[in-house]
Amino acid sequence: MNRFFYQQKQREGKTVVLSGDDAHHAARVLRVKAGELLELCDEEGSCHRARVDKVSPDRVRCTLLETLPCTEARTKIDLAFGLLKGEKTDFVLQKTTELGVQNFLPFTSERTVVKLAGKQEARLQRWQKIIRSAAAQAHRSVIPGISLPQKFPELLSAFPLYDLVLLFWEAEQYVSLAAAMQQLEKPARILLITGPEGGLSASEVEAAKAAGAKAVTLGPRILRAETAAITAVALCLYQVGDLGG
Repeated sequence: MNRFFYQQKQREGKTVVLSGDDAHHAARVLRVKAGELLELCDEEGSCHRARVDKVSPDRVRCTLLETLPCTEARTKIDLAFGLLKGEKTDFVLQKTTELGVQNFLPFTSERTVVKLAGKQEARLQRWQKIIRSAAAQAHRSVIPGISLPQKFPELLSAFPLYDLVLLFWEAEQYVSLAAAMQQLEKPARILLITGPEGGLSASEVEAAKAAGAKAVTLGPRILRAETAAITAVALCLYQVGDLGG
């Protein structure tokens, strides 16, 4: 069943009216008809099965029915990742949204090769569309948030907001993810950090560790940056029991 997100201002009583891109997708792409069922979630993560009452090219009116269970993990995982070349950043956003990341904190660092010359707002809007689409496809209850890219030293100021900050570093040989999370109480809020194509420098890692991050390994093999980000999220969710652990 197809899932859409809406804002509370689109709701009156049990009636929700989809508009804009959502209405176009429902009416023109999915070709939904009156009487069909959809799943609708608001910005607070409250989700309902809904009956389509009326369809027009720019508006789809629905009636909310029964409440649906929340699909979000109790442990909240945010991902800070070094910006990647080409469509690799888009790929990381899509796949880790499907897995369950709550918020994204993209950053640039000493070895980042992506150039951010202007158009950051347009880039952010594209990322938000990718995240929204992936959240709907994965039947998430909420749409993950994403910030404008920041410099790596600025990221360190966010560490106190988390119960645990894990930095995945290829030079770390001994501390595993399971060991780093062993004493963590659940639920918790965790920040995962993965670097750009060239990795993080030793000085950046030391600065992060001094600010409270724990450096951990993903194993003896060197992973591509996009693979590392997706693997880190999946393994962390497994450790907290959200992926069958």
